[in-house]
Amino acid sequence: MTTTVANERLRGAMVAANVTIEGLAAHLGMDPKSVERWMTSDRTPHARNAHAAAKLLHTDPYHLWPDLDARHRSTPTPRDELVTCYPMRGAVPHNLWRSLIEAATSTIDLAVSNAMFLADAVWDLPRLLTQKASAGVRVRIAAAPTDRRHLATLPEVFPSLVGLDGIRLVAHDGLSADVLRADDDLLVSAPLDGTSPALAPVLHLRRLGPAPLVGGYLTTLDHVFAASAPWSTPARLAVVA
Repeated sequence: MTTTVANERLRGAMVAANVTIEGLAAHLGMDPKSVERWMTSDRTPHARNAHAAAKLLHTDPYHLWPDLDARHRSTPTPRDELVTCYPMRGAVPHNLWRSLIEAATSTIDLAVSNAMFLADAVWDLPRLLTQKASAGVRVRIAAAPTDRRHLATLPEVFPSLVGLDGIRLVAHDGLSADVLRADDDLLVSAPLDGTSPALAPVLHLRRLGPAPLVGGYLTTLDHVFAASAPWSTPARLAVVA
């Protein structure tokens, strides 16, 4: 039985990028049957999925789905930018942190007060960030200079990050949430008073046009880096390194 392909542009882009239906579905966190329906019908996906799919396939979402603009003429809302919410950090798929960093082509921002979880999810973070910086990606890292909550700071967990070429590492004593920005995707912890950071919910957000939610976080990130001081290695880090 031959499957009818209604969206030849999508099929062609997937073939050119060597991406399968299952691979695209996994990247988007969707059921493969939903992706298959994009190919076999004239169905237009939600804007955030269309943009994420087009980015993976290195093409224009409006080329793949010409009706995308007409379908989403209304102003996006913050709810549209929420990809999903995880009840705690342990519920975030283990490879999501790495896959977002690997997929970044223009910007990587890390603002973290506690970095132990990154050692499990992205154990070779210095090497990965060095590769991205060498490829022209802007890499900025803001880390807490002290362990106010008796938690390890990023340079303690990854001491080789200190002094890496092409990576801006700064200290900011006011960090409370952990934020990863990789291009238009953000993973943001939402700390709760009186609980462990590991039990804080994590929001996966994706920037969508003028919607204000991600824009607010991006403004905050820029403020953090503008108000931070260059990282100065404390004496105790010399022992760890």
